[in-house]
Amino acid sequence: MHAPLIISDIESKGDYTISGGVDVSTESRNFNVNSNYAITDHVIVQASATYAKNHSDLKDYNSNGKSIDVAVGYTNISSDKHFYIENFMGYGHGNFNNIHFEDKTRYANFSYDKFFAQLNLNYRIHNYDEDINTFSFHIPIRLAYANYNKIAFTSLGNFSLGSQIEHLRENPRRLMLSAGKTISYRFDNVKLNLFASYTTPTKATELLTFGYLYVGFGVSWRNFLNKKNK
Repeated sequence: MHAPLIISDIESKGDYTISGGVDVSTESRNFNVNSNYAITDHVIVQASATYAKNHSDLKDYNSNGKSIDVAVGYTNISSDKHFYIENFMGYGHGNFNNIHFEDKTRYANFSYDKFFAQLNLNYRIHNYDEDINTFSFHIPIRLAYANYNKIAFTSLGNFSLGSQIEHLRENPRRLMLSAGKTISYRFDNVKLNLFASYTTPTKATELLTFGYLYVGFGVSWRNFLNKKNK
């Protein structure tokens, strides 16, 4: 299932962010909520929750899924840097259900665990000491190893999908590479994001995400409780 490629927007120890986003492919839409917290100037913990739903009229079944990712990462960001990196290592769990529109006894349900590594290459036009309002550009790259450990199905009435499910059952472990591009503009502690991402195709994603290219937008709030308490 598609998961967001998160940019932390963390600068120093004690910083935190809450963000939300929506991204779509040709046949699905995904909603995510994400959080980051800096336990030191360079070490970040991260969590993300995603809900996905199929919206295509061309399929004879309904699909939806949920996932949770957690990660710990390192950044070399500082106030005087234009270019900086973020590295994350994490774990994720998800499940998704495919149910026939008319016959509820026909279904294909899946659950997976994954481990992933993500590298974010980031560039901001102005550093934050010079200009609070600033553009930034981000290229996140993620490699994920997924194990589909629970597969339960009867039939969705589609031979090709049945073949994909059988192949997934016989080969439940997958490597998936995702890459994206994010353009952001920051107003003080609020950041607006436009992004696109691509995930390498596998038999699993052909069935479960209904597409490989996603585009979307999001909003991030940084240290908003601190500002309110001033």
